[in-house]
Amino acid sequence: MTRMVMATAALFALLLLIGTAAPLHAQHDDPNMEWVMDGPLYDRLGGEEMIMGVIDDFVAAAVEEEPLKGHLEGVDQDAWKEILLAQFTFVSGGEIEYEGSSFKESLAEMGIEEASMETVADQLTIALELNEAWPEDVDELLVALELKEAELTEEEMAEEGMTEEGMTEEEMEDGSGQGSDAGDDGGDAAASEAGDASGDAGTSETGDAAADGGTRK
Repeated sequence: MTRMVMATAALFALLLLIGTAAPLHAQHDDPNMEWVMDGPLYDRLGGEEMIMGVIDDFVAAAVEEEPLKGHLEGVDQDAWKEILLAQFTFVSGGEIEYEGSSFKESLAEMGIEEASMETVADQLTIALELNEAWPEDVDELLVALELKEAELTEEEMAEEGMTEEGMTEEEMEDGSGQGSDAGDDGGDAAASEAGDASGDAGTSETGDAAADGGTRK
């Protein structure tokens, strides 16, 4: 009896240990599909298969977008997808050695200018959302691909001496100073105009009086 109790306790402890060591997963709409919540972005996005799905959707949409389609006509889509897979895997922490052009550099080499990067970011965001990527992971990938600026935390803003409006205290002070200078300049201009007007009026009246005096004589 004692041995049975001990064996049961040992089995329970082993199951508890395995359950504790298992990685956390996030359940998405598909009950048969799970993603790791922690670890590299590459794993949180679902690995190669899911990232390839994102790339397929992104390329299919990008080649139809007006600011982009003229530059993507004639591009070997299969070859481009392989490059995108390497780029996305590399920046998201996947196990790959990639030394080629960055995502933005390769787009520039295709003739896609900075003004069209917002369209690129929008289409990539849509592709990520279609493949059930979490909003935080979408933002992280966009930042890694240099399509979006990283948002500073409150602690980082405090370290930089920035306000909630994204301005440093010095910039706020300079703005106030400029406003003050503008007010001073406006006041000086108004005073100058008033003085000129007064001088003109005085000159006119003096001239009229002199003319009248001349007439009387």
